[in-house]
Amino acid sequence: MELKVWVDGVQRVVCGVSEQTSCQDVVIALAQAIGQTGRYVLIQTLRDKERQLLPHERPLEFLSKSGQYANDVHFILRRTGPSLAERPSSDTVPVPPERTFVRSSLPLNTRTAGAEIIKSKEPKKSLTFNLGPIGSSDAFSKHRQKQQNGTIVKDGTSPRPPSKEEIFKMVLRQQEQLKSLEMQNNSLGKDIQTWERGRAGKPMEEDEDEIAYLERLIQCNEAELGEEMFWEDELQRERAEEQGRQEKMRRLRATMEDYTKKIQELTERTEALELEIKKETSKRLASEPSLTELEEMVIKMRKELEVKIGHGHQLESNLSNVERACEEAKRNLQAKNQEMEDVNKDLRQCNLQQFILQTGSTVTSAQLRPDEDPPPTEPHDVQWQSNQRNRGAT
Repeated sequence: MELKVWVDGVQRVVCGVSEQTSCQDVVIALAQAIGQTGRYVLIQTLRDKERQLLPHERPLEFLSKSGQYANDVHFILRRTGPSLAERPSSDTVPVPPERTFVRSSLPLNTRTAGAEIIKSKEPKKSLTFNLGPIGSSDAFSKHRQKQQNGTIVKDGTSPRPPSKEEIFKMVLRQQEQLKSLEMQNNSLGKDIQTWERGRAGKPMEEDEDEIAYLERLIQCNEAELGEEMFWEDELQRERAEEQGRQEKMRRLRATMEDYTKKIQELTERTEALELEIKKETSKRLASEPSLTELEEMVIKMRKELEVKIGHGHQLESNLSNVERACEEAKRNLQAKNQEMEDVNKDLRQCNLQQFILQTGSTVTSAQLRPDEDPPPTEPHDVQWQSNQRNRGAT
């Protein structure tokens, strides 16, 4: 298959791409094709939103998952820095590698100036997930105010809640964001190890900047967790509405059964009336009534019969309408149940990734590189790490 990638404003086509082709393979092929050295990343854009793809991600797999939005997905090859051969030799003081929470598919870039190191720690715009609340911002601010006050207030004049499709999209974006945050925490943990090994000549000002940067990251994570709690409440409300729809469906079924019983009763009464008409006719014939009286009686009976038949047709029409409404409600219920199952799966995935995010920031010896020695740990650090492992196991 072919994959279209924009390179310096020109669209290029990469041939021979399969579902197993990774992002790193595409980047290497394009870098060799344009004949320029350096560090490159593959950016995926969707409706004015950018996301940097990881080296192991597969572009075609992402396109297949996009569904009807596949035509709006574009890939851009972006050069982020020079290669190792183009860089000047570094000083003897160890400098932490430049990293963002998404690693590039090519070698890392190093800096020699302390100001550039602090600047490189901040996430790039193309790597930032702007997940503003979908729907009404007032509803989210009210929810945050309720959490701070510790009380839950039912607002009857709140604006229209977001649709289920918007909630589903938000859950997908939160899942992607949690994955990026997990990678960011792992990268920060490795950076902290590297910096601890080479902080002998490191100024105290850089430590303060690093602490401030980490505090900002913690605040961002807390805000995202608050947003996730808000959408969990929205999901609970959707479930309550679903229960109301199921109750309405049960009432419709009971009404349909009542109409069926009434139709049966009317049918029996019609048959009884026909028998009475026959008996009355036989009696009139036996008593030899006059022709005028007989015609009046027949006309009267026919009118009553027509009224009964019209009533029966009306009931049958009402029954058919109720059956169609029940079928439509059943189809809607099946669609809502399917959507609910998908949302529940995504929510469980988000909860799992949140759990991994909360416990995965602990740096263990298994996370170190094979060619590096683990840093010395003090007794209270060992005890703290063992407690974290026990919490993760539970």
